[in-house]
Amino acid sequence: MGRLAWSQLRFRTARTVALLAGMLVAATAFTVLTAASQTSQLRTLGTVSASYRPSYDILVRPKGARTKLENDTRTVQPNFLSGIFGGITMGQYHQIQQIPGVQVAAPIAMVGYAMRYEELRVYLPAADYARPGRQLYRYSTTWVSAAGTSRITQPPSYLYLTPNRLSDNEDTGATSEVLASGSTMPVCVQQAGTAPADPFGVGAQSSSDCWSKVDGQPGPGGLAPGAAFVAVSWKFPMLIAAVDPDAEAELDGLNRAVRSGEYLPENAGDRIVAGPLPGSTEPVFPVLATMSSGIGEYEVTQVQRLATPSSPPDLDVAMMSRYATAPGQTVLTTMNSAQRVYEQVLGLSARKPGSIDDFAIPGYWTAGPVNYRGGSDGSLTPIQVTNPVSLWAMPSIVGAQLTPPMDEIDTQYRLLREHTGVSANVPSFPEPRLVGVFDPGRVRSFNPLSQVPLGPYEPIVAAPADAASTMALHGGDLQPNQNLGGYVGQPVQLITTLAALPALENRAQFGDGLPASDPISVIRVRVAGVTGPDAVSRERINLVAQQIALRTGLDVDIVDGSSPQPTTITLPAGQYGQPPLTLTEGWVKKGVATAILTAVDKKSVALFALILVVCMLFVANAATAAVRGRRRELGVLACLGWRPSRLFATVLAELATIGLAAGLLGAAIALPLSAALGLSAAPGRALLAVPVAIGVAVLAGAGPAWLAARARPVAAVRPAVLGVRRGRQAGGITTLALVNVARAPGRTLIGVLSLAVGIAGLTLLAAVTFAFRGAVVGTMLGNAVAVQVRGVDYIAVGATVTLGVLAVADVLFLNIRERAAEMATLRSLGWPESALARLVVTEGAVIGLAGSLVGAGLGLAATAQFTGLLPSRLFTVAAAAAAAGLLITAAAALFPAGLLRRLPAAHLLAEES
Repeated sequence: MGRLAWSQLRFRTARTVALLAGMLVAATAFTVLTAASQTSQLRTLGTVSASYRPSYDILVRPKGARTKLENDTRTVQPNFLSGIFGGITMGQYHQIQQIPGVQVAAPIAMVGYAMRYEELRVYLPAADYARPGRQLYRYSTTWVSAAGTSRITQPPSYLYLTPNRLSDNEDTGATSEVLASGSTMPVCVQQAGTAPADPFGVGAQSSSDCWSKVDGQPGPGGLAPGAAFVAVSWKFPMLIAAVDPDAEAELDGLNRAVRSGEYLPENAGDRIVAGPLPGSTEPVFPVLATMSSGIGEYEVTQVQRLATPSSPPDLDVAMMSRYATAPGQTVLTTMNSAQRVYEQVLGLSARKPGSIDDFAIPGYWTAGPVNYRGGSDGSLTPIQVTNPVSLWAMPSIVGAQLTPPMDEIDTQYRLLREHTGVSANVPSFPEPRLVGVFDPGRVRSFNPLSQVPLGPYEPIVAAPADAASTMALHGGDLQPNQNLGGYVGQPVQLITTLAALPALENRAQFGDGLPASDPISVIRVRVAGVTGPDAVSRERINLVAQQIALRTGLDVDIVDGSSPQPTTITLPAGQYGQPPLTLTEGWVKKGVATAILTAVDKKSVALFALILVVCMLFVANAATAAVRGRRRELGVLACLGWRPSRLFATVLAELATIGLAAGLLGAAIALPLSAALGLSAAPGRALLAVPVAIGVAVLAGAGPAWLAARARPVAAVRPAVLGVRRGRQAGGITTLALVNVARAPGRTLIGVLSLAVGIAGLTLLAAVTFAFRGAVVGTMLGNAVAVQVRGVDYIAVGATVTLGVLAVADVLFLNIRERAAEMATLRSLGWPESALARLVVTEGAVIGLAGSLVGAGLGLAATAQFTGLLPSRLFTVAAAAAAAGLLITAAAALFPAGLLRRLPAAHLLAEES
């Protein structure tokens, strides 16, 4: 039996070489792909381990705070604090602290926006101040944000400059000019008392200032003559939050980011100090302020000189409205940024920390979360809301109306709520006292691949996602402005302690609706003993998270092993020039690291399986053809008494021998090939290719060997006679090619499937490369590790496609051999060799078309399963892969077509006769 098997291998050289080549490709690919998989696993494990742990492991929010969108997408919004003002009690916080395994529990209590009013002085040019006679100036301020695209112009204000004296009536708040005759005429009327109907109209947003070159600006706090200025009023919202100073320092090192002054003292709450009126008191609380305002806005103020008034103008609301359209000459234009105003508020430019003064808080505002509408492409569109103007009916300490920023008339996406002082006539409002200033850029930084939002002082990044948005925003991000209901919320500017909350959440002072009993908004938890993505560390986090949920009933999210996932936001156009923008935000995708480690390098595993499948199909087809070609020989052996088991073993021995040779050659070739690709392939792993090749050969050859063993001795030695069927006349080469392909359906199916497997792999990789730009997990960590397309994957796909094409060529070659007499007959009837060649190429094209279409469909299905997406551009990629498969197969068919020239026509016709 062994000698017979060796003789078959020795004297059937073409068939042996073909089988050896197919198995050699599989054996070599096995070693290379296993080396690539091991290398990828080591790299992936290193990257994931280094990027596994974010600043905290667990995020705890009030019950019901997790949105449906977060649940559906398994994400956490970057602005997870948006709209959460309280909801967790101090008791629940202490419960979490006492859970075994909790290393740090850092709470954040969001308070709200307090409005700081700050004036910037814009002095008239000296030449204008020196002009004789009366002068009237109009100045208009335009508030500019969204990288200059949004421009809101405030109703103009006025400055009246006179050479006469001015008198101020403290009872009415009116200013009068003293004429030469001694009589007086009103010139500036202060708008005080009840709130105007429109907080954004002339009555609320315009002002009139009167100056005398003789006695300056009259009234309390009046200024001496010598220069005159207009006052640009900033209504600066300052977001306040409270933290546990010790926990915050341990979590992110906030204490080490202090640049001047001191860090927040632990347990330092509010204290009572003497108020501005005799016998009055007011609470003060410590704050730590950020150096950066976080607001990307500036104002442009234009000062114009109007026609010289012949008499003192009475600058009441009606008069200011009439002057709004009067012609004027521009004498001065200035620009000031929100950062400059913020520094003036803190006194950073001229005074030391602790200089925040005259900042009593009669009330504040809270902003709700943004709700989204999902698009078919996975993008999110924020839903606009409308806030009533009654929100701005908050009185000041002295009873005057506090006006809102002009930005509040722009498009809004957050519902606002007012918490106004209920005892406005009693000057006992809380006041912040600055203890230090910190630099948010010096807060401890974490790995960007696993970064999660810290919350209180970290700005939300809304970066442009397309060329139009990049151009509109001049390459920068969309930054917050003074619009409390705007899309991008500003970061916290003032941080205080949990102990200071009673002063800010006093219901007797600020009315109902304050979270006095449950003031904490979120708690960030860091678990002890977590060293990386190992099973023990993950179990520790899971146990702590379960205990938090069981003991407190709060919403718990495990963010360990998460990574930012770019999420597209389509922001509608604003009402004041901001164009529609396409933005991207880094939403936190949970469980990314675990998913990567669980399914690391599954592309290589899939491609490895594809290669083995194609190789088995190739070997099975070739072995079946070999058995058919040896039909008489096997029948003779059966007649001589060979048992079926011996025939079965003989055929398998031949294939196993070829597999052994292919395995040894594949192991030898794979070592230098792996080294050239930068992969580490150990000799021991390379030797595994030997049993793999033998296994492929035996499994693929089991079917043909079984057919050989079933051969009936008498039938085997008789000439093969086909049953008579109804004849059909072919209408041309294409029709005849279709008939020929259908005559051997089993063999044709093997060729179709072999090519389909290769084209499916090519479609998948091409889709990943072109449609997904080389990465299919849309997170920063996923893009950095094993799910990226590598060159070795294309080598594997190339090997798979090559085997598929060889399988098709082998099918055509076998068809020509079995139909050799038929081909000779056609030639004798006058068919030229070119027509016969076209017939063979057409048969190859038919098989190639079927295999390419099936493979492209399978590739699309695999892409959709692998990525969860199937954008329309993938169909173009699939069509290109199918076209490539068709062209390659048609080209490969030229080789068996060339064998027609070697057909011994006379000999074949003689045998048939």
